[in-house]
Amino acid sequence: MSDEGKTNEEGDSLNAVQRWLYLTGSRRIITLVVVLGVFVVVRLLTEAGVLHVASGSYLATLMGSGTFSGLLTLVTVVLSINQLILSRVFGSPSDLSEQLEGNLEFRRNVEDVVGAPNSPNEPGPFLAFLGDALQREAGSLQERLDGEDRELAGEVESYTAALVDYGEHLTHGRSDNSTVDVLLLCLGSEYADHLDATRKLKRQHHDRLSEEASEQFDDLLELLKGVATVRQFFKTLAIQQDLARLSRRLIYLGLGALLVVYCFTQVYKSPSSMSPTLTASTLRWVSSVVAAVVFAPVALLMSYLLRVATLTLYTVSVGSFVPPEERLESP
Repeated sequence: MSDEGKTNEEGDSLNAVQRWLYLTGSRRIITLVVVLGVFVVVRLLTEAGVLHVASGSYLATLMGSGTFSGLLTLVTVVLSINQLILSRVFGSPSDLSEQLEGNLEFRRNVEDVVGAPNSPNEPGPFLAFLGDALQREAGSLQERLDGEDRELAGEVESYTAALVDYGEHLTHGRSDNSTVDVLLLCLGSEYADHLDATRKLKRQHHDRLSEEASEQFDDLLELLKGVATVRQFFKTLAIQQDLARLSRRLIYLGLGALLVVYCFTQVYKSPSSMSPTLTASTLRWVSSVVAAVVFAPVALLMSYLLRVATLTLYTVSVGSFVPPEERLESP
């Protein structure tokens, strides 16, 4: 698990294209690719005569009523997204104070386990902080058992080595700038597997462990519980940020698409004659561009919801109970 190219057990099951599309790719670039695809398809179909856009077509009616009304529903979508975001932000002073105290208490618990005076307040460095602590505690536990019980040390060697590798994997968050990139390090069920292994080993060998070794198992368990907790918190942050960006960009694209549709409907002189003001060849190009612009808000919505759905699917578990879907090899 020390390979930097790995994001997690789930991430490794995706090929490069899937990982880029579902998780790591720029949502704007994905939107642009879809829009360009729509433009090319419509342009080829109009050039081949499959789609009729000249005089006598239903294009003006479609753009003037159905599409225009459909774009207006984006306002409802944006309002719903904003309502979802704000529901997580607003609260009474007592509720907000309770949330703040809960966050501070969690950080104090982690700092006590690590033995550090304070912890980073940014997602990436904090995850790396936990990863460093896991490496130290796992390595220290192995050294202690080597000196106390060589037979037991041999039995837990693969466990401590896996924890060291996992801790090193988490330290890659130190160089990640976005919350989504940090969250990618926590996807999958690996943290839950380590939680179960820690509990199982301590129960099996509790009568052979010294007090110090038993406390180190407890510390490792607390650190892994910390990873499980911040994973859910980072998911909340990442999804809220994605939805906020989606809401803002939908407003921009929706307004532009409405303007383009309105102008395009004026290309036709009157509903009765349906005679366009543009030549047939020019109209084919213009209609292709308009189709691409109209699909832009939908493409943007799709690109963001793909990532939100994928992040949600692979971060469902909160503890050692992992649903089968979170272990699937592909979404």
